[in-house]
Amino acid sequence: MTYNLATAQATIDMRLQEARSFRLARALKLRERAKRTNERARQALTSVNA
Repeated sequence: MTYNLATAQATIDMRLQEARSFRLARALKLRERAKRTNERARQALTSVNA
């Protein structure tokens, strides 16, 4: 029984780490997309004001 518990805990730990990595990667992608959107908006405002 202890072996099964240890195996289950290892599996849970691995999945939590994978989820954390996935969230981090997604957050970085969203931040980069926001930066690009912001830059396009600045360019659009600059062209309107010019």
